[in-house]
Amino acid sequence: MIKLKRNIAILFCSNLLLFSSCGHKNDLTEVEIPEREAFNIQKSDFPDPATIKTKQGPFEMRGLPYNFNDFEVIVKPETAFIHFDKVHLDYANRLNTAVHGTPFEKDEISTLITRIDSRYSNLKNFSGAYYNHNIFWQSINPKSESKPNETLAKLIVESFGSINELKSEFVNKGNALVGSGWIWLTILPNGKLSVVTTLNNDSPNMPELQLGKPLLGIDLWEHAYFDTYKNDKKSYIETCYKYFNWDTANKEFIVDVESTEAN
Repeated sequence: MIKLKRNIAILFCSNLLLFSSCGHKNDLTEVEIPEREAFNIQKSDFPDPATIKTKQGPFEMRGLPYNFNDFEVIVKPETAFIHFDKVHLDYANRLNTAVHGTPFEKDEISTLITRIDSRYSNLKNFSGAYYNHNIFWQSINPKSESKPNETLAKLIVESFGSINELKSEFVNKGNALVGSGWIWLTILPNGKLSVVTTLNNDSPNMPELQLGKPLLGIDLWEHAYFDTYKNDKKSYIETCYKYFNWDTANKEFIVDVESTEAN
């Protein structure tokens, strides 16, 4: 009973203080609410791609003609960073270890790819991954949109019927690939263009495939796109195609034509 009276007294005093405070405006304390901008999350500061290096030679990371934050029009910048700094770099380091003491250790990567076969399975995998990634980073330019030059555009029409038909074939073939691999625009020995896919880390110009020299290529492993596009691989390919670096294809095409004419 005594405890009940004490609780009633405390409740009465609390209410009395509450009504007393309400009657005096000067007793109120104003709390400042943080501005909306204070809650904004800042973008991560990614390193300059040129600072990402292999542990040893002979094959080096070639850097990128753009920064990781530029990738937000294609994939999440953090996805591009992990792709370059973890996946590609790891393959480069493994290649440098695997090539030591083999008949290929003095080859340029473009030569090694055309000579390697399944007798050197690890070296084939690492060299293909390194070579393919180099082409992938050169095949897209998230900072600008370019076009095939007049000569290459003419050959595209001759090979596919139109620029739009090339895009359709590229996107559809890439989307139809089951499992990990790559989608390529290649030039064949007869001078015609072709759209081909390769599995895992195979390159189209490896001697066991001979699918042509790659002009442009897109990585279709899930690590390249899943965090941004989930299962919508088609949208990823379409976006990459939109930002194709045709300047690279134009240069590779000219080099290939000049080499063919010289032979």
